[in-house]
Amino acid sequence: GRTGKLFAYQWSSIEPDVMAIAKGIGGGFPLGAFMATADAAAGMVPGTHGSTFGGNPLATAVGSAVMDEVMSEGFLQDVEDRALWYRQRLAELQDTFPDMIDEICGKGFLTGLKLKVPVADVSRAAMDEGLLTVAAGQNVLRLIPPINVTRDDLNEGLEKISRALSRVRPQAAAAS
Repeated sequence: GRTGKLFAYQWSSIEPDVMAIAKGIGGGFPLGAFMATADAAAGMVPGTHGSTFGGNPLATAVGSAVMDEVMSEGFLQDVEDRALWYRQRLAELQDTFPDMIDEICGKGFLTGLKLKVPVADVSRAAMDEGLLTVAAGQNVLRLIPPINVTRDDLNEGLEKISRALSRVRPQAAAAS
């Protein structure tokens, strides 16, 4: 649901034969699921697949409650609306730091900033501001807020990223 659709593939014309899903389906509770088309699952007959924790009643109840919420009227549209607003704010950040931010990547709340400066430096500066970020590849700062994030929380995170970029800017200028 982080992209504004239940599954990110729904933004494209591609439909997967198999999907392994986890994390989000449990809303923070450990849960995973395997989904397949009938054709792809044809070989999975009883006895060919096992699971240590498969069918856990508590986990499946949690997953069911999460799905009820995510599929409730307007939930995914609200995610899409907040994510669009967030992307617009990220674009403002890019306008403020064109020497540091090359591109805004991703869809919805699965986003990243492709940087022109070392991502480790920005990630470290963000941590000093109290914001945990992770690098994706060599030059992308991954920004993946939770699906229920508020605009106030997003604003706070954006302010911390801005301060982190401001702290790194002099170092980056001196290095070039």
